[in-house]
Amino acid sequence: MTLILLVFLVQGVFLARLLVPSHDESNFLFTGYLATTGRIGLYDDAIVGHRAPLPFYLFGATQVLSGRSLLAARALGVGFGLLLALCTGLLARRLGGTLCGLLAAAILTAQGAVVAYYAMGDYHALVPLVMVAGLLVLLSGDSPARNVTGAAILGSLFFLRSHMWPLLPLALGYALWRARGPGERLLAGAAVVVPPAAFFLWDPRHLKILASVPLVGRLVRPLGYLPFALLDARPYRDGGFQLDMLLRLARRYEFLVLLVAVSVVLVALRIARARRHAPLPADARVTLVAAIFLYMLGWLFVMFRINFKWIGMYFASLAPLLAVLLGWLWSRFAADPHVPPRRRALGGAFLAAVLVLPIYYNRNPLIPTGEIRAADPVRAVSAAGAHLARVVPREARVFFFGAVDVYYFSGLPPTWLQQITNYDTLAVRDDDNRATLRSGYYGMPQVEQWLGVEADYAVISPEGLNVFAEGFHKHPEVNRPKVARMRALLAERFEKVDRVGEYPYYSYEVYRRVGRPAASPTGGLPPAGRAEPGPARRAP
Repeated sequence: MTLILLVFLVQGVFLARLLVPSHDESNFLFTGYLATTGRIGLYDDAIVGHRAPLPFYLFGATQVLSGRSLLAARALGVGFGLLLALCTGLLARRLGGTLCGLLAAAILTAQGAVVAYYAMGDYHALVPLVMVAGLLVLLSGDSPARNVTGAAILGSLFFLRSHMWPLLPLALGYALWRARGPGERLLAGAAVVVPPAAFFLWDPRHLKILASVPLVGRLVRPLGYLPFALLDARPYRDGGFQLDMLLRLARRYEFLVLLVAVSVVLVALRIARARRHAPLPADARVTLVAAIFLYMLGWLFVMFRINFKWIGMYFASLAPLLAVLLGWLWSRFAADPHVPPRRRALGGAFLAAVLVLPIYYNRNPLIPTGEIRAADPVRAVSAAGAHLARVVPREARVFFFGAVDVYYFSGLPPTWLQQITNYDTLAVRDDDNRATLRSGYYGMPQVEQWLGVEADYAVISPEGLNVFAEGFHKHPEVNRPKVARMRALLAERFEKVDRVGEYPYYSYEVYRRVGRPAASPTGGLPPAGRAEPGPARRAP
């Protein structure tokens, strides 16, 4: 196990330094940093607020302690991933013995594309760690303490990530079914139900988190909370696109898909000859893990039915369960006395190959290649941020439009919080501007006011403008006039003073308002404090 964990650690550290900073990751750290320092509430009107709270504070703390550091956040992610590999091995060992545990940990560690997600500075490793830890406690014995504690750990997934919420009723039902008396049932039920109920009762604004949940989201629309898919006018992808995306995802996890396929064939052969030999020994706990995996995988297709590409990323939350199942199956095959030596040797060679190759042939889309890799995106995003910080005074009011990575690592405070998510918070559909603002988006009235009147500087990504105008959810007829108006305001009221081009994915053009004296640059991080109230909130 020590060697497996060492391989995971080396791989995780390497990937943490290599991976391209994602917009989602940078926004996550930006929001977490502001929330941890008390400058915003995660469900304030100016914040989209569709995500669970706890990861923001955990990873935001790394930014408070180390400054705005991508590697500090990713180090925490790698640490969670290392614990996850260990807990995966321990869970598998509980279910199937030492070999089962070693195989499960090795299978998870070998999935380079999955480990890459765990090496990011966000929730990807934390969520499955909590899930596996809860199952480890729950399935390691049948005492009341284990039942209640396991239910409580699984129930805490509510505060980690909404795509894991479908597991909560399953955990609740299983804990109640296992309970031996009314007292234990009461405690187990309270462990799962009371924390989410208290969360919503504590502050009515927390209801905002439900806005994008299917069916339930309609209940909070009267409060002015709209789902981001509605504001973006996101279309459902057609069958051809979805099929192509599934093929791409199969390529991303090609060795894992191959391992699953071969495992299914071996199980089918074992069942076919079950009349001559004993079938695979049944274990209710393994069956439960398999049921949870298939149930949650099905929910991923339901939740991301609008675009299957997101399944590839969120599958990382379920990968440990699949690793446990595969470790159990292959440990059973290895112990089967009826398998001929030659077939056993071929199986061992195959398993060794699918445990080594995916570490090298890593298909994660965030791994840079060619010239982009040579440019070192992690270093480049910091260099671009430092460049931007030299050009824009800290106290200036900045209209920002583009991917948030460089702006975050510049150390500059945000002026309008709606713009720290990405350029996509300029609503495609702005039927009710008041509701748009309350949902963490903004519309053209805010562009006219912020860019047209209030901003001292504008930091604009030309690539972001082009993507928004021409390709953003296929609404050029709506978005082109918005981009044209922004360009007109820039031409009329601003002068271009610099271009930040160190980052290989996006460049940023810096504009200063004409006829207004520039603010003097100052150093240091912004002081802690609350953001100003109102729909156009500005962080200090």
